Amino acid sequence: MPKIKQDGANRVNLQHLGSVYRLIEQFELISRIDLSKISGFAPASITNLTRELIHSHFVIERAVQNTIVRGRPAVGICLSPFYWQYLAVTLSEKSLDISLCELNGKQLRQQLYSLDKTLPLESFISRGISYFLQQNSDITQHILACSLCILGRIDKFEKRVYLGAEELNPDLQEVLQSEFKFPIIVAEHFAMWTFAESHLGNAINSNNVIFLQFDDAINISVLSEGKMIKNEKQKRMNIDNVTLPKLSELSDKIAQDVPEMERHYLYNQVSNKAIYQLVDLLLPNQLPNDESKIQFLCEQAQQNQPDAITIIHHLADNVSYLLMYLTNIFASEKIMINTRLLSVKEIFLQRLADKLQDALLSDEQQVEIITSKFSWNDPTIASSAIKQQLYNGELFSEHIR
Repeated sequence: MPKIKQDGANRVNLQHLGSVYRLIEQFELISRIDLSKISGFAPASITNLTRELIHSHFVIERAVQNTIVRGRPAVGICLSPFYWQYLAVTLSEKSLDISLCELNGKQLRQQLYSLDKTLPLESFISRGISYFLQQNSDITQHILACSLCILGRIDKFEKRVYLGAEELNPDLQEVLQSEFKFPIIVAEHFAMWTFAESHLGNAINSNNVIFLQFDDAINISVLSEGKMIKNEKQKRMNIDNVTLPKLSELSDKIAQDVPEMERHYLYNQVSNKAIYQLVDLLLPNQLPNDESKIQFLCEQAQQNQPDAITIIHHLADNVSYLLMYLTNIFASEKIMINTRLLSVKEIFLQRLADKLQDALLSDEQQVEIITSKFSWNDPTIASSAIKQQLYNGELFSEHIR
């Protein structure tokens, strides 16, 4: 995203704009008086801030006729559906999913493109976005920004980007930015997923939640007393190397390619890599090591195939052992799980819940296990990166007069 110089006063003003914008989005339609009361800003400040947002086409005034009392209609502020749009893009190991959305998150158009391995990834993404805009030029207006949400890991301090286990060009954002006039925001799927779920999804209004994702890596984030626990480097914690005890006979039959001391690492027992090995061991097949093999496992489990159930139980037992400690430490009320095993959630989550409840220190402590409201490629997740930069004011910097 292009950088501009700002003095202290401008930065504060942008932050105030972001705060007011967020309240308008939250309440959908709100008066200036209510904005002043809720935000704590003086009425004159609210007038100035909303004027700037209106002039820059982010919000509009809308009359609200009071049907009980006669007189002049009340005037409220709401997000504008007439000018700004944005692109929410999700990149997986197999596809590029692009959505055109209004400011309120309403999806206008969507297209899924299979990844072309013959092209450099940067070229494929650039061409995909350009082609999408060309194909949808009939409804495309002014693109505010494009969020590229990667199902992988972004290490901003070491400047490394991973798509699954594959390391990408660390300058991916800069390369893409050079192709487009609107800002390109590259974001990590896990961080955007936790934001979307805690603000708009199944963890909304919850103060103590553990977010757990296990696929190509095992990541957690912890919401404690309404605040996300994080360090300066990143918002999520990678726990691949947490050591587990031997919880089933399968524990020693996989991960034969690593030293014995590492065999019981969480990564080597429950990650996608571990699932591929478990499936090949108990359910011989000719499928590649990708989501098709996990889908095969889920289909077999749905048919009550005994070996498939054994694999699901192995995974649930190992995850429950980890969650036992985390839940007792953080006194969490909810655990949100994100995994590709959710098509057999009745089997997986029931086993997980039973094991976890037996291990809690207090009989009075009840933990609810919940699943994601949003599918992995839901544009709401990719949209979170844009919403964050609207809320903190960064995306207003080039548009506020």
